[in-house]
Amino acid sequence: MQQEHIINQRSYISTLPITEELHFEANRNYLFELPFLGGLTVRGDRDKEFLQGQLSCDIRQITSTAMRQGALCNLKGRILALLDVIDWDGLQLILPKDLLLDTQKSLSTAAMLSRVKLEPTKAYQVYGLYLANPNDELPIHFHDLGENYAVIQNDILCGYHLSHHLYILLIKNEEIANIVEPFRKRGQLRGSFAWHYLQLSHKQVQIYPETRGLFLPHRLDLHLSGYLSFDKGCYKGQEIIARTHYRAKIKHGLRLFIIENTAPLAAGKKLFEPSGQVEVGELIDFSPLGNGRYLIAASILLEHPSHVCIENQSSTVELNPFG
Repeated sequence: MQQEHIINQRSYISTLPITEELHFEANRNYLFELPFLGGLTVRGDRDKEFLQGQLSCDIRQITSTAMRQGALCNLKGRILALLDVIDWDGLQLILPKDLLLDTQKSLSTAAMLSRVKLEPTKAYQVYGLYLANPNDELPIHFHDLGENYAVIQNDILCGYHLSHHLYILLIKNEEIANIVEPFRKRGQLRGSFAWHYLQLSHKQVQIYPETRGLFLPHRLDLHLSGYLSFDKGCYKGQEIIARTHYRAKIKHGLRLFIIENTAPLAAGKKLFEPSGQVEVGELIDFSPLGNGRYLIAASILLEHPSHVCIENQSSTVELNPFG
């Protein structure tokens, strides 16, 4: 029985009760259905040059065997989308579907000037893979890539390694059943909710339509995670991001906590000292754990209180460090 979990109006699906969905047996691999992710194909003679001037990562480092993660920012340096960039039948931008059209619109003027076309693709579906054991069930013609951002591609799929044994697979529509069914039969198929939890537990946060344009990259620790290149030249928002990196004192960090809270959460809400007067951070992302418990990612002062108030909530919550 599938269960829907709504996080900032985005739907994540679980196939088991939460405690079972988030339990992973050692030495077993798991495949995750990720229907909330989609692809935007970039085509044109100057496609890489075009993206180099738009995204925060260095597009020159992308090859048939290497991908990059980047941020699309506005002129104020605030994040509009976080996306994966790969070269497979043209450059592919992998990002949440609820941000896809806004991202296409944000890029459209510059794309037209560069004679580049941006088109949503339906040629493949996006899946996640947690690869804990190279000798356990694996997709056809796939193997452990080891190095972060490494890519494998063939006529069936394109896969790339993010980090911490987490992979993204782009599977051509006609091959999906052949790859998914073995995992389903072995009880090793999970939904997008479990994938979101795994990513969040490694500080891989999401941008939602409601948080689009809110956060500066340094508030999400993107300068520590490979999203930002500081020697690639100009891109949208680069001046502010570089000034933050080289001239500003970093006062906030991305931290993970377990909290108990009875009121609904929403990414983008401010966090305050218990008095409610002094802002100490922002709620970036979260995942329910059941029974009123949540794993949250917060951009918070490096020296912060152990209890905070969440914007528009009257009670305080205790911040219990995760991991």
